[in-house]
Amino acid sequence: MWILPAQELGDVDQALDRALTYVNGMAIYTLSPEERAAIHAVYQLYDALAGQPHADLIPAVLNAARQPLHSAYDQVQIGGRLASLREHILASTNQCPYCGFGEPRDLDHYLPRSVFGELAIYPRNLIPSCSPCNNAKRTVVPGLGAANGPSLIHAYFQELPNVEFLWADVSFEEGTLQVRYRIDADILDEALATKLQFQLDRLKLNDRYKGQINKFLSEQRAAMLMFLEIGPILFADYLERCAISLATSFGLNDWRPALLRALAATPDFCNSPSDYLGD
Repeated sequence: MWILPAQELGDVDQALDRALTYVNGMAIYTLSPEERAAIHAVYQLYDALAGQPHADLIPAVLNAARQPLHSAYDQVQIGGRLASLREHILASTNQCPYCGFGEPRDLDHYLPRSVFGELAIYPRNLIPSCSPCNNAKRTVVPGLGAANGPSLIHAYFQELPNVEFLWADVSFEEGTLQVRYRIDADILDEALATKLQFQLDRLKLNDRYKGQINKFLSEQRAAMLMFLEIGPILFADYLERCAISLATSFGLNDWRPALLRALAATPDFCNSPSDYLGD
């Protein structure tokens, strides 16, 4: 959850030519040397800005090329001349970085192509995401217009501190395990904490995690109940070790290790996990 390695760019000029040329070789739009150089500059600036919006990402020299580049993105679908771009990005992960469990089926424009047309096919502006996250995120643009907000963190560029900032609060209410995630803002930079909390809220992750938590605990149930005989202290240690293992696979602040850390710190659960999980 949260971050992924940045996409490889390959031959940028070759990608631009493929985007702006029909399969039969006819040009859709021919870039001038000045426009081509400007696109390279925009891509480099995007990386330098870690994907954050800036007026220089929409240079006047690209006013004519912006719409053809915007429209070229439509060719990423199956059968389109840019289908390999979509396939490559979706194949880079098996879980949506925004939520940490959804199957990536969409490409999210971190900066929207409706504004930043020159970035419509830039691989590092395209985030593999599940449809629920993509649909929830799409109406918020960082720093732009009436719908602007702190935005989500950038899956390729955001630097996250090596601290536990995702916490799960657990309780047992009316015979049901209740889990609610939160961001520990006290240990983070204010801007980062705001983004992370915004992402948690905007994507309704606490609601969407409920089904995933039930599925995850169901898969862990047999192993957990085996520890009834070893006592709560060793059981809590087991949960901590499992959390460390999952953090190695999914990240320190993935929802799964955060859940196990919380359960390990809950004496009632460690004393009698069957009350929470069923016999």
